[in-house]
Amino acid sequence: MASSSCLDEAQLRNLKTQYEAQNASNAASQIQALVDCINALKIKVGILGARGGGVSTLVQALLDKPHQVTDPWAYLREAPEPTKQLIGHVHPTYPNLTLCDLPGFELSEKLAAYLKRLGDLSKYHCFVVVVTGSLADTHLEVLKTLKQKGKTFLLVRTKVDLDVHTAERRLRFKFNLAEQLRVIRKELTETLAKNGMDTTRVFLVSGLETEKYEFTRFEDSLEGEVLSLKRSHDGDLEDLKAVSQKKTEQLYNICQGGSLAEVPGVIYSTLRESSQVRLDVAVIGEVGCGKSSLVNALRGVGAREPDAAPTGVTGTTDKAKAYPLPLVPLLYLWDLPGVGVTEEDVSHLDLSRYDFFLLVASERYKHAHSCLARAITAAGKKAFFVRSKIDVDMGTQPESQLISKEELQEKIRKKCLEDLKKDGVLSPQVFLVSSVMHGAYDLPRLQEVLVGIAPYLKKKALRRAIPTVLSRLVRRKSKVLMKDVWIKALQMCLYCVEKPNGDMVENLKATIASFCIVLGLDKKSLKHTAQITGKAHTLLQEQIRSRFAKPLNSKDMLILITKPVSLTRWAWSYVPYLGRGTNLEAEISFESTYQMLKQVVVELSEDAERVLWVALVEE
Repeated sequence: MASSSCLDEAQLRNLKTQYEAQNASNAASQIQALVDCINALKIKVGILGARGGGVSTLVQALLDKPHQVTDPWAYLREAPEPTKQLIGHVHPTYPNLTLCDLPGFELSEKLAAYLKRLGDLSKYHCFVVVVTGSLADTHLEVLKTLKQKGKTFLLVRTKVDLDVHTAERRLRFKFNLAEQLRVIRKELTETLAKNGMDTTRVFLVSGLETEKYEFTRFEDSLEGEVLSLKRSHDGDLEDLKAVSQKKTEQLYNICQGGSLAEVPGVIYSTLRESSQVRLDVAVIGEVGCGKSSLVNALRGVGAREPDAAPTGVTGTTDKAKAYPLPLVPLLYLWDLPGVGVTEEDVSHLDLSRYDFFLLVASERYKHAHSCLARAITAAGKKAFFVRSKIDVDMGTQPESQLISKEELQEKIRKKCLEDLKKDGVLSPQVFLVSSVMHGAYDLPRLQEVLVGIAPYLKKKALRRAIPTVLSRLVRRKSKVLMKDVWIKALQMCLYCVEKPNGDMVENLKATIASFCIVLGLDKKSLKHTAQITGKAHTLLQEQIRSRFAKPLNSKDMLILITKPVSLTRWAWSYVPYLGRGTNLEAEISFESTYQMLKQVVVELSEDAERVLWVALVEE
């Protein structure tokens, strides 16, 4: 019976009835105590917001059930049916956690009427308050009521993806994701601060794009609030665009069924096969400097061909667009809109999404180029400086000037190099090109250098993405393990009921050892990781800090999962005759076992991330 893969409260009560029928009163009482403990550990989280605010979508995202839109047109025509009564959802990873999708409120609704519909608030451990725009008066009244009743809350600003997409279309080249998120957050936190409320528990999320923004950090904070789980994994990271789709699927498959010890092999194979890594190169400069013409020339595409970047005597690019470079697989040239000439214009640019830059200028090195060069350097990126339309400069040279075209080119190149070095660009490279005369000047050399440097840039882009990969892989794997923690704790407690003299501690040790293997922390896995990465085995071993990954003392383990003998039982054992036979052995506690196994997964996950970080990231 203890080996059942799924045990709920009804099955436990049936088990109790069977023991009672066998006159096994002690076993029946232990089963009842187990049922009582399970009920005591149940937690409810109330999730509420205005009607149409995306509460149900957020709940489905927390349940790992993203909303599927089968008919987009119908979805746009008909708003989703609002929640009219409480709907409870058992969390897929934590069976004792129920996410309650509460009825939404109308912004014009009186608070008293809404609270009456909600019922008793004391039954909820904490609340998640969802808002889609600014905090309305009703939101503030709800938050103040929760604060008065001593209830903690997390404020979730949902549908951030819509705001971001709108801002990107409106601001165009001035759009900066980090700046846009900062503006959204500032509006919320300032309103909370004015009303004397906590400003640290604000999360910007999208229920449809959970890999972006702050959804992972919100999920971690919620689990920390209701389950005392503290994760160190960073969720505020970019998507894994640097890793090929094939490799990403391979890594995620490891999270479902393999060991994290397999991760270094997959990442190292990706580093060796850099052709599978995506590389984004931004072509950036002032309006009309010839960026689009340069993109076409590098690709060997004529201006009138169907897939050519649009060109003209005035600025024609109003939206960033990627064009594949045939010379290098998965290398994309991004034709960006022309920037202005002020530092403020440059500060709005989001440079984080690009791996490399071609900084284009059609005239002398000016203030705008200086701002761009410094911004690129500050972002930790590198660029080639491309002096376009050099054929025009050569054609306008006065005949009376006693200087050859080669000397003039060298003079222009030298001046650009000096200006770039003044702006902090280390080892700058300057290319003088003509997008009209493809075979002349430095265009062929620029193509050759791009092809030659692409493998290095791709590996660098992948290495920059590795921390993201590791963080998400470890988190995914820890969630898979967490799904088994509840049932394993329950099975162990039932094992003690059926076999009072059985070795519970040995079963527990075996379970923890299996967690170590899955997270790549056992001796064999560490040796395998060391061989692949070339790192010393002792260096990897030093990253393991959890006591559960080391040889465990049986007595110490028993103390962690038992509850002490009560004073009443201890005193009763000394009563003559009546107290004879009183069992003074410590009882196995389901709560202690469950909490300990949760802690095991958290600590071992942190160790696993440290091991992989040292193996794959640190030089």
